[in-house]
Amino acid sequence: MRKTRFCSLVCGLAMGLAAARAVAGPHSGISIAICDDENEWPPYSYYQRIDGKKTATVTGFAVAVIGDIFSRRGVDYSILLIPWPRCLAVAMLGKQYGMVLNMSSNDERTRTFLLSRPYYATTTYYYYSRRNYPEGLPIASAADLHKYRVCGVQGYNYEGYGLAPGAVDQGARNFEALISKVQLGRCALFLEKDEVMMGYAAIGKNYLADPDIGKAPLPGVKPKLFYFGISKRYAHAEEVRALIDEELQHMESNGRLAELWRKSSPQAGTP
Repeated sequence: MRKTRFCSLVCGLAMGLAAARAVAGPHSGISIAICDDENEWPPYSYYQRIDGKKTATVTGFAVAVIGDIFSRRGVDYSILLIPWPRCLAVAMLGKQYGMVLNMSSNDERTRTFLLSRPYYATTTYYYYSRRNYPEGLPIASAADLHKYRVCGVQGYNYEGYGLAPGAVDQGARNFEALISKVQLGRCALFLEKDEVMMGYAAIGKNYLADPDIGKAPLPGVKPKLFYFGISKRYAHAEEVRALIDEELQHMESNGRLAELWRKSSPQAGTP
């Protein structure tokens, strides 16, 4: 029943976004290609499923938000999920892609991208193997992460946890490889957003179904903010950020952002 209800929500959301692209507006001369991670980032961006089968349609909260904004402003856009390191590298140049859909902030990214207003926040958990740590990991703050070998996904941002570039083993290309490294004891733990791991389970990728995987919230860490990232080299960068920020502020005040979250997220909550 839950899968059927979830499918009906995302199917309707995808059709509405497709219809919205035809609307003209004051920025109808702007066209921008957007990229994001091919590993998917549910419930924010992922491939729509029909009867459990993945389609070529990209949907989710982030897709709904930018579709809502650009449809009102008459901006033509496309969204493609590609390898995450490639998305960042190519979008930075502002030609083939001018924008990244889901971006957290660090020093390197703010040098090359204009960040919009934050439009959602996530909760960070740490994940470990109960086979290797049957009593759990005694982590009282982010500072305790330095006591352990931490693994991560290629291109992901871990600087907000006090982990400098190079301090995290980022050899894993996806979550399957990441969890395997934890189970094999090649690293003690990995960090990820709880909303995302729950989102994966809702689209049939239940990475946490293994009872040997334990998890706990990372203490003392503020919610992680996410933004739209527009390449500083994209021709209309300042204009696009300004219109996105204006629309996001309006959507926050009139409840539209919360409404899109309810429609596109498989779990209850607010962005």
